[in-house]
Amino acid sequence: MPMSKDVVKSVGRVFGVLELFKTHQKPLTATEVCNYLNYPKSSADALLKSLVNLGYLTLDLNTTKYFSSLRVTKLGDWLPELFGASSDALQILDQIHKALGETVTLSMPNGVHMQLITVITGTFPISLSFQQGAKLPLFTTGIGIAQLATRTDEEIAKAVKRANRRAVSTQNIVNLDELMEDIEATRSKGYFEAYNRVIPDTGAIAMALPGVSSESSLVVGVGGLSDRIKKNEDKILREMRQAIQRYRSD
Repeated sequence: MPMSKDVVKSVGRVFGVLELFKTHQKPLTATEVCNYLNYPKSSADALLKSLVNLGYLTLDLNTTKYFSSLRVTKLGDWLPELFGASSDALQILDQIHKALGETVTLSMPNGVHMQLITVITGTFPISLSFQQGAKLPLFTTGIGIAQLATRTDEEIAKAVKRANRRAVSTQNIVNLDELMEDIEATRSKGYFEAYNRVIPDTGAIAMALPGVSSESSLVVGVGGLSDRIKKNEDKILREMRQAIQRYRSD
């Protein structure tokens, strides 16, 4: 997997190994790990042995295969409730997906991005397809604007100011006045609909879930071909509202 230049190599390799076991869900030898991740053999051996010593991997001495330990699950088992992403929240994604057949996502803010933490791909022959963990822009996507709408105007202005200071080109500059128009519309309607923002000829509708704080609120998104989303907008909104209302009640 490609590694960003902003990631310390050793850190990236640790999480690359953990994600590899999540992907394959079976024991792997050191050689297999090296082949999948293109790691040097000596570095991989040292890394795997360190993860075994720390308790995050197990090693079968008979097969010399490594596998994730249950300790890995403990790293984030406290997060779902904190962010409001309980099993109930994940169930509403299934409900919406079954009712609509479109791609359904659950995302969370991560700096100047929204990160997709759960993706259920649509059942239509042509459906939106995103990789779980992918990052999308915070200020220009439907899910991002729906999340920002849960924050105060002051928090939004500070976030925009920070983002604009880091912008690498004028194209990346966020217009606060235009953004606030979208946010006020979102607050009024309770959702934001976006068309042709990330991928041409596609649309999405996004709604925020109640969270512990405005900056931790998660967002449910439903996306697909623009014509299909527009045609079924009323049905999509009805299904999303009903599912989220059940979540709030629970």
